[in-house]
Amino acid sequence: MILYIYEHCPYCVKARMIFGLKKQKIKIKTLLNDDEKTPHSMIGAKMVPILEYESGQFMPESLDIINFIDKKYPPQQVQSTESSKLLNWINKNNLLCYSLAMPRWVQAPLEEFSTSSAKTYFENKKTAYIGSFKKRLDDSSLLIEQMEKELESLENVLKEESLFFEEKISLNDFHLFAFLRSLSIVKDLSFPEKTLSYMKNLSKVCQILFSHPNLLISYCIKSICLKKFILT
Repeated sequence: MILYIYEHCPYCVKARMIFGLKKQKIKIKTLLNDDEKTPHSMIGAKMVPILEYESGQFMPESLDIINFIDKKYPPQQVQSTESSKLLNWINKNNLLCYSLAMPRWVQAPLEEFSTSSAKTYFENKKTAYIGSFKKRLDDSSLLIEQMEKELESLENVLKEESLFFEEKISLNDFHLFAFLRSLSIVKDLSFPEKTLSYMKNLSKVCQILFSHPNLLISYCIKSICLKKFILT
């Protein structure tokens, strides 16, 4: 099987998590961000992740991939629990998260941004959502302060919801870990203690290593190989 991804993409992180959880090796292929032809030839749309589960047979959508792999390699481990409180917190903070992460993703030496045209394509597309990348970087101090306040409020949600602290994994965990990993590229952002512990636990179990300001390096697992890049 082959999983087509962008390294930065939180939906791709969700799909990668299930292979780590199941301890199943998967061949990873990273597409250039401006490559529209390849995903269109597979599923008729420009989106990732895409799982090629048999030769010429493709499956999009991270949650469908999670469900497919969870059933393919028993026992099933992922509970279908989705907390409205947690999803509301994530949805509320998506714009803030992306305002911090997107300008940094495009500057990082990620394979999907390995050409100038791919970087330009991404920035042009996402500026419509978050505004000027330069302005978002200039506003980093304010955005970080706002995000840290929201992360403090997340600590209360973590205490109330069924998450991986109890050794049970659910869709809640896939949603939240992917969101937090997106933020981890922000060097000066501090994570509260319980949130950081949660990230470390899931990182280990799902074999998706996350970046953190104290490390100054982000490690990302691609198949069984590690590569690193400096945070900005």
